[in-house]
Amino acid sequence: MDKLIDSPWFVRITALALTLLIFFTVKSETSTENNTTTTSDRQSEIIHDVPVKVLYDNENLIVSGVPQTVDVSIEGPYALVFQKKTIKDYQVYLDLSKATIGKHKVKFKYKGFSDKLKVRVEPATVNVSIEEKVTRTFKVEPDFNESQLASNYFVKSMYANPNEVTVTGAKSVVDRIVYIKAMLSGQFSATESFTKEAEVKVLDRDMNKLDVIVEPATVPVKVDIGEYNKEVPISLNVKGSPKSGSKVKSLNTDTNYITLFGSKKDLEKITTFPVDVDVTKLKKSGDVIVNLPKPTGVTKLSVNQLKVHVSLDESITTDQQKGENTIEQDETSNTSIKTLENVKVQIRNLDTKQYTIDENADHYVSVVITGDQQKLSNVKKSDIQLYVDADNVTEGVNTLKIVGSSPSGTTWKATPSTIKLKVKQLS
Repeated sequence: MDKLIDSPWFVRITALALTLLIFFTVKSETSTENNTTTTSDRQSEIIHDVPVKVLYDNENLIVSGVPQTVDVSIEGPYALVFQKKTIKDYQVYLDLSKATIGKHKVKFKYKGFSDKLKVRVEPATVNVSIEEKVTRTFKVEPDFNESQLASNYFVKSMYANPNEVTVTGAKSVVDRIVYIKAMLSGQFSATESFTKEAEVKVLDRDMNKLDVIVEPATVPVKVDIGEYNKEVPISLNVKGSPKSGSKVKSLNTDTNYITLFGSKKDLEKITTFPVDVDVTKLKKSGDVIVNLPKPTGVTKLSVNQLKVHVSLDESITTDQQKGENTIEQDETSNTSIKTLENVKVQIRNLDTKQYTIDENADHYVSVVITGDQQKLSNVKKSDIQLYVDADNVTEGVNTLKIVGSSPSGTTWKATPSTIKLKVKQLS
């Protein structure tokens, strides 16, 4: 063994083996280092939400179908990839400058990237539609939900100023426009008129919002608000008996109608406003001031007091009265007088195709009948036919004279002698 180790050939072979081992070990490590360096020097990244620019004739054409952003994948040297992620000096665009009206499949283009980078746009292509660009003028319709008002209030009127807007878009889209609404939003609970800026929305027949350009995009809308109210006739009723024992001949007031404010539901139930006139303290004819109570559901009255003139017939005492059938004998003649209360006045000759009135607003008056006592004893309210001629009325409040007839051999007089008829013209 010692001889083998001491042999020159053994030494030479061992040295050669060690040399080869070192060579291949170093080469393997160098190759690994080179591969690692190559891999670590390259990188891939995805840049999200890159804006898309479109090149086209925007004076005469409209392009639709283009996404606002795309994703861009880049791969290359680490330094270049890092630079593009940090400094956004690149651009993705569609070149439609030579495209014609119609539908096209177009490839995205890009610029601002180094040739050493591998660039891929996702999606690579897009389907676009190119149409004629049109501009038209439309009326604006204010839109407001009355449920946002305070209870008992309603919208009397509302209007936008300006009341017209210009709409620009693709012809096929503009042709679908049905509604242009200035829509008020937010919480109001309003009790007073107000003005607020409203967004203009362009809608199709199915109330879908259309992709167009509106100028101006918002308009001020003025909303006039009113409280629910209703005008009804006043009905005067005698309460008690005069202190003098005289008979109440008539009750008169200059105010024949009163306006009630309150909820719509409660006002619909009210057709007249009865006023009880207390005459128990009267010794002779005179004026009585009546404080008016508010009916259920009514929040406010147009007047809170009513002055009523009470006429007494001091020649007749309460012992001689017999309700509406009371007959008064005129001592200087053979005629008698009979008073009928709450006689209804009919409305005739109203053109119902042109006008309408409140069907619940019935009119009643007091009627004094004069004639032979025997004839008067049989006269009833149904025997008195009173009416007003509404043939020549106009929209608004009309004062009409009461005309009519009574049984043969009698004459009549109504108090009041006219009624006020509120007429509304049909749209």
